[in-house]
Amino acid sequence: MEMLEIIIAIFLIYALFSSLVSGVNELIVQMLAMRGRILFEGILMMLGELPEEPAAGIKKWFKKAQRKLGFGAIPGAYVTHSLYKHPLIDTLSPPGSSRPSYISSSTFSTALVQVLSNNGSLTTLRQRLSDRTVPLGQLLGPMLDEANDDLEKFKTKVENHFNAVMDRVGGWYKRRTQMIMFVIGLLLAMVFNIDSIYILQQLQRNPVQVQELVLVSEKLSSNPVEVAGNEAGTDQNSVNLSIQRELETLKEQIDEFVNLKLPIGWDLSEKSSSLLLPQQDMRFFWLGWFLTALAGTLGAPFWFDAISKLFAIRGSGKRPE
Repeated sequence: MEMLEIIIAIFLIYALFSSLVSGVNELIVQMLAMRGRILFEGILMMLGELPEEPAAGIKKWFKKAQRKLGFGAIPGAYVTHSLYKHPLIDTLSPPGSSRPSYISSSTFSTALVQVLSNNGSLTTLRQRLSDRTVPLGQLLGPMLDEANDDLEKFKTKVENHFNAVMDRVGGWYKRRTQMIMFVIGLLLAMVFNIDSIYILQQLQRNPVQVQELVLVSEKLSSNPVEVAGNEAGTDQNSVNLSIQRELETLKEQIDEFVNLKLPIGWDLSEKSSSLLLPQQDMRFFWLGWFLTALAGTLGAPFWFDAISKLFAIRGSGKRPE
């Protein structure tokens, strides 16, 4: 039995585990409407209405975490709240939610100009942006100057800046979901005792199971498990997936993981004096859980791609492009 096959087997376990973590993460994202919350935060930042955080200490950490998850109170923010009440924005919100998950740049610029200009009054818009000491005037005032009071040119500049901000918001969303996925992965690894170090040791002692996992890997690497996307700027229809569908997908992923009969779980037999599995080293299981959780944040596509490359090295399976 080659070490390469053991690595393929472990990567398969990581791929399926990552798929499970992504499923739980997507369910949480749907239930908490995180895309809409982070989009709202990005617009607050763009319009200079993001509240300042406390100076230091636990309160600052709590407020920052609360804001990053979209649950912080937003005092003031008159322009942003007015923007979200505009029919062009308000009608994008899914049922039961006050904030849309996606706003196009053209919709944003049109609604913003109407809110600031009192439905198209250039004089009103110029007055609203005349104070260059406040963030809104500092950002949009020069854009209006460069557009020579041409509203269409002004809207184009706003759209370009909005797209740049959304690129940054997409980065926020990715980092925050990765943090959530790590926590989910660690909790799942602890609950189901998925210890990477122990799994490696057991696979080295069980060549038959390794061969079975390699065969499953070869099959799945051609048709990877589909996982939910995690981009902040996805289409509205794909954003508003049914939670029931997510639960069904999650159940299928759990069943697939369990059916592999992996060396995971707890020893619940009455004869056992410990919950740890036979030969599981109690000095390293925390590290094993940590490695499993870390692997879960990389996503199933990453691991399936790695498996394909390993098959190419091994001389079978599809070769990487």
